[in-house]
Amino acid sequence: MRNNDEILKRIANEYVERYGMELRAELEQLEQAPMVSVPDISLERRVRRKIAAQKRRPYLRALPLVAACIVITVIYLPNLFSSDVAAPPSYAPSLPSQTASSAPAPPAAAPEAQGYAIIPLSAPLPRGFTQTGFDQDYEKSIYYIEDVNLDNIVIMLEPANTPPDTSRLVEINLDGTVVFGKQTDAYSLLTFSNNDVLYTLTSRHDINTLLRLGNALL
Repeated sequence: MRNNDEILKRIANEYVERYGMELRAELEQLEQAPMVSVPDISLERRVRRKIAAQKRRPYLRALPLVAACIVITVIYLPNLFSSDVAAPPSYAPSLPSQTASSAPAPPAAAPEAQGYAIIPLSAPLPRGFTQTGFDQDYEKSIYYIEDVNLDNIVIMLEPANTPPDTSRLVEINLDGTVVFGKQTDAYSLLTFSNNDVLYTLTSRHDINTLLRLGNALL
């Protein structure tokens, strides 16, 4: 708003200065005319001032309109050239809908163990051993046994259709029954046959744990 007032003030000053210059020029011309007397000069001056005042009024009435046009130009003209055109929104291309799953089909389920008879243990577990689990794998019945001494055992029972491979096992006489066993740093193993059932016992540590349980099952 302060800039607009300064513009209007500058326009008015220029107009007054220009009008004063014109009056001084006319006065000099009148004073230099030899046939005109001083009263005539005074009368002529008053007439000219009257006429000039009449001429000046339209300019003064138009001055606010001119100033308003200048203000509008100063305020809005830069915006007309510097206004940014809004860029159209960008849209990501839509992906085609998947009509079929690309995931591989799940593998076929293993055949169920139904139809195979569970082979029971030939005797109750002795003191210090507790059954904690059971699995049936086709013809094989698997028992998970917990030992009180933390040497847990897995017993696998299956039909004794063929004699086991004992070439790498040690023959052990267990109360008159021949059994075969092996002990390594990784595991212990004991196997024998009883009533057409092949027993295979494994544990993590001591083979003596297997011998105690095997002796109870014979």
